[in-house]
Amino acid sequence: MTDDGPRPVKTTKASIALVRAVHDSDGATLSELADRLEMAKSTVHNHLHTLVDEGFLVRDGDTYHIGLQFLPFSEHARTRNPLYAPARRRVYALAEQTGNEADFIVEENGRAYSLEYAIGESSRGGLPESSPFRAGNRFHMHNCASGKAMLASMPESRVREIVDRWGLPGTTEHTITAESALFDELETIRDRGYATNDEELIDGYRSIGASVTSPDGDVIGAFSIGGPTYRMAVDEATTEEIAQLLSEEIDALEAGLF
Repeated sequence: MTDDGPRPVKTTKASIALVRAVHDSDGATLSELADRLEMAKSTVHNHLHTLVDEGFLVRDGDTYHIGLQFLPFSEHARTRNPLYAPARRRVYALAEQTGNEADFIVEENGRAYSLEYAIGESSRGGLPESSPFRAGNRFHMHNCASGKAMLASMPESRVREIVDRWGLPGTTEHTITAESALFDELETIRDRGYATNDEELIDGYRSIGASVTSPDGDVIGAFSIGGPTYRMAVDEATTEEIAQLLSEEIDALEAGLF
């Protein structure tokens, strides 16, 4: 029996892998890319030449960087979500009210994507330069507050699909890496209405997140508030206060949309 279904195109996957490698490296040379991806330099050169010619990469000396040609595509992907504009305003309001980091995250293909991120006054300079918290970044869902909040609002079958596809990789010693522990955590999140991330994504960072859902229960995103552990207390009163603020903002957003 033959499989007549669609098959990945190897040349396309190679170009995408190169773009990701350039992005993740914050710029890379041909030799560095060939070594990293274990590809022949001639093959890498041909892909790079095409990507530069189309404006998706730019060359500065021997180093290749992401080109601005991606900008209209990424902005379109972000703003086509009708929730983006009202959610963006609330992200900045949350950051201003709390002085912490605030973001709005959505799920696509089983991963969490940050659509908007804002830094409150108290947080400026509080995170390292390598911080993953910025608009456009992608996360696993099991180790960030927004991701866990969305998982807790999804049917179990969908959660299992995501776990089967992406696994539960550990990014710190605090990350949940066992399915049974994750499902126990999701049950707790459903009961209390919000999720927490206590140094599960990166060391030295805590956050609290809650999901946004449509009237029929579909998950359409999540907000979170977070900051360095030295400033984000773990006592119950502080956690409940932040969770209540998130709940009020989400209720207001949902009321305005639906």
